[in-house]
Parts: sequence; C-alpha cells; structure tokens
Amino acid sequence: MKSPKIQFEHPTQLAASTFLRAVSENDASAMWEKLSRETRGLLEGLYAARSSVALQHAAGVEPTGLDARLAEVVAPLRASVVAALGGAERMGGFGVSGARLVDRATAYVLLLPDFGEERIATESDWQPSHLLAFVHESREWLLDLGRTAELSADAVLPNPLGVTR
Repeated sequence: MKSPKIQFEHPTQLAASTFLRAVSENDASAMWEKLSRETRGLLEGLYAARSSVALQHAAGVEPTGLDARLAEVVAPLRASVVAALGGAERMGGFGVSGARLVDRATAYVLLLPDFGEERIATESDWQPSHLLAFVHESREWLLDLGRTAELSADAVLPNPLGVTR
C-alpha cells in the first residue's frame, strides 16, 4: 500500500471537529448530517433490530430535530465515541491532523489527544490515538463507519466509532 498524500486545510478536518463537537454536546442532528449514507443505513438497521420494528419503519430518519427517532438512532454511536475518547469532557482537547488522502473518494484524519490550543505541530510532537475516515459523496466529505474500522485496523489504532450494539 502506498503512503497517503497529506493535505492541510482539507474539508475533513472541519467535518471531524464539527462531528466531535456534536457528539460532546449530544447534538443528534449535527452528528447525523456528518454521516455517510452507508453509516446512516447501518445505524437505522441497528435501531430497527433494537426496537423490534420493521426496517422500512426505521429507515429515512430526518436530520431535523422533529424526527423523534433521531436521538435513539445515533445514541449507540455517540456512546461508543464518548467511551473510546475518554468521556465528553475530554473531547474538546483532541486535535485533528492534516487529512490523509487514500484515493479520490476516501480520506482520513488522525485524532491527537490532549492537544490543547490550536497550533501547528510536527509529526514527531504527537502520537495519534484514533482515526476518523471519510468518504466523498454528494459533493461532501462524510464520516463512514466501515472505512473508519478498516483504516483503524490497518493503522493499528482503536476504532473510535467502536462497538455499536
């Protein structure tokens, strides 16, 4: 596997920060808007299985705060992220690396623990703790559960999107 190209000021950096802020603030709508279609479908299927409802009744969750299912659908993902990153209060301390472009449709950022103030740091100054992978769809970079798990395993990093049961 060839090394991914590093890009600074990439949309995935803002998307990762926005997603982490949404998780820490328990903002289900903002979390949902940053997820890929595949990830949304997986969470809807998980919700259907947990709630014992037919999949067609669980599908099509709207990102507006008006859909009562939204909080329940993203709850397992939020719990996994909060647990993996050491609690909601620690999430604001993570830095986000420059984006690594795997291919035209896949990129990832590394999460840097206890990063503190916004600053530029060399790679020798930090040790990444987690990775968030994004796919490019509908002209946006959206967080993807499957790619995050796959790339985390390749990098020998724990999956921050964890076990969603």
